[in-house]
Amino acid sequence: MQVEAESGLTAALERRRRQWRDFDGTARLWARDASLWTDSGEEEWLGWLDVEHLGDLTFANTDGKRVATGAAALAEHLAGPPFERCLLLGMGGSALGAGLLWWALPRQVDAEFIVLDTTDPREITRALEGVDPSALRVIAASKSGGTLETRLAFELLLDRLGEAAPRAALAITDQGSALEARARTAGVPVVFGQPDIGGRFSVLSAFGLAPAAVAGIDVEPLLLSARRMAAVCRRPDDGEETNPGLELGLLLAAAHDCGRDKLYLHAPDGCAEMVAWVEQLIAESLGKGDVLLLPVAAAGLPAESAPDRLDIELVPADLGGEFFRWQFATAVAGALLGVNPFDQPDVESSKVVTRRYVERMTAGDTPAPAGVVRLSEVSELGLAQLLGTHLATFPDRGYAVISAYLDRSHRNRELLDALRRGVAGRTSGASVLGFGPGFLHSTGQAHKGGPNRGLFLQITADPPAADVPIPGEGLTCGQVQLAQAWGDYEVLVERNRRVLAVHIDGAVEAGLRRLIEALS
Repeated sequence: MQVEAESGLTAALERRRRQWRDFDGTARLWARDASLWTDSGEEEWLGWLDVEHLGDLTFANTDGKRVATGAAALAEHLAGPPFERCLLLGMGGSALGAGLLWWALPRQVDAEFIVLDTTDPREITRALEGVDPSALRVIAASKSGGTLETRLAFELLLDRLGEAAPRAALAITDQGSALEARARTAGVPVVFGQPDIGGRFSVLSAFGLAPAAVAGIDVEPLLLSARRMAAVCRRPDDGEETNPGLELGLLLAAAHDCGRDKLYLHAPDGCAEMVAWVEQLIAESLGKGDVLLLPVAAAGLPAESAPDRLDIELVPADLGGEFFRWQFATAVAGALLGVNPFDQPDVESSKVVTRRYVERMTAGDTPAPAGVVRLSEVSELGLAQLLGTHLATFPDRGYAVISAYLDRSHRNRELLDALRRGVAGRTSGASVLGFGPGFLHSTGQAHKGGPNRGLFLQITADPPAADVPIPGEGLTCGQVQLAQAWGDYEVLVERNRRVLAVHIDGAVEAGLRRLIEALS
């Protein structure tokens, strides 16, 4: 990792290092001393420290019989018919790490892999196009077992797979969850997560290892790399040898002290998967109370220095060690900044409002919240004035968020990236793009739980005429996506966030072009 040398940052780094030594921090962290953080149950979420046992998994086959197995042998239990496309149904930490492993590591299975972390009907339709159900493999991953998006997508795919589900599907969840119960009724095998490992710390557990086994990835080098890193992260605070996880954690805390709380993440060739994994880990763990460390995907943005910016190079090589180093660093930074890095208290808030909208939509009522601007009802001049007025509220040390509840097509990404660059240029500040509902399980915690320094532009669109009905729910995917967007909007408004919601009630591409032109 390369960071620009800066005297204020160096001084803050030394202060934090002395503080950590006074804490006897490393010894207390490995001892799982919850008082190192906020003493609110943190010791219950430190199973990821047990690197020697992360490859020990429990598997229940189609008849419910449970088998203890190692990560290397899991592939034999998960062997199924050949497949052309694998769909991973999961949100946030339940899917991001697995997606990175499929992208980065050699695998024996030559199949397309799609992380379906959305309720967008266009995206779901595209994920199912061009492949026979007999050539599909489906993995539903949810630690709680009740994640809305995963539950609905699983129902949709079980219906699509039909009688082939027991051979073609797999569930990953904690024991006793609703997802386990649903999988059992469908005859689908289950791999169990560890109760003491939270979602965003779970890549080296069943949530990363089981999808890797389906892909024919040899995970032993990954686990060996993690064990090597864990060993050096045990080095004493006053020793001569470097503790890589500690040093990164100290840097994160020192950067926050200096107001350099926008972490611009650089990765080889953009490596969006690695950036997304780090983004969720940092934003959801350290975005709460008065604390904000906002990850920013640096690809496509100017390499201009700014007083609130810290550039960090990510290294996808030696992934197991990097996973552990970042997890350890996040735990260190949480302790130094006085937050619990293992909870996500503000993620649930928009879920509660979303459920209310879902109930109303099921009853046939679909009103948008007050304040949402319909693009067809605004003139070009009016739109420019509306955006200008909104951007003028950009706060000191702020950041702008484009929350797009849209299909992640290549063209939409291009247009939204252009819009993001335009917002960054107008505000001279950090600008990030998140696709909904996926970001709600990632940076959404920081948006609602961190300091009120965000400027939000939410973009929604009408569902397509060929929407995707969800079997047995009386709803379509497009309706659920709108419910999630409006739930997100209402909570942002309730928390006095600066938010402008624009609904494209026409062609999406034309609407995005109008927004880009209005910025200029």
